[in-house]
Amino acid sequence: MIYGDKIYLRELIKEDIDVVYNLCSDGDVLKYNGGKSGIVSKEYIKDHLKYFNISSKKNYVIINKEGNVVGIIAYSQDKYAEGVYSIGITIGKKYWNRGYGKDSINTLLKYLFFKKRAHKIELEVVKENIQAIKCYKKFGFIEEGIRRKKYYYKDTYLDTVLMGLLKEEFKA
Repeated sequence: MIYGDKIYLRELIKEDIDVVYNLCSDGDVLKYNGGKSGIVSKEYIKDHLKYFNISSKKNYVIINKEGNVVGIIAYSQDKYAEGVYSIGITIGKKYWNRGYGKDSINTLLKYLFFKKRAHKIELEVVKENIQAIKCYKKFGFIEEGIRRKKYYYKDTYLDTVLMGLLKEEFKA
């Protein structure tokens, strides 16, 4: 487990399927995390669980001090670039604006930079997700590019923003 101030991160296990499904099936959450039709089935999660925690990719549930799963966060190591990792996060709607996302990102960034010896951390975020972009910038992430009409959601293609953070730019 990896501990933050408001949360801790525990590796995703098969018993988490129902909780993850419930968190990820809300329409407002799916707008930025679901892709395609925005529907993620329990079967999909179960079938892909074997790929969720291989050595180069880890998925964690985010658990608050009360013991509630409030979201999921993941990282994967770039197989072609030494010390480069990608991250992604989803917070359940009823837990938005409570600082769980910020603490989870900070906790994972510290882990990757100081335990895994990351050189750079990257992410991709839907351009319309202004709140997330502002949060990432507070940690020092810089916009590195736009992928035009890359993300498909409800019959619309949306742009995504590529963001990157070098270890020396990290603002914990």
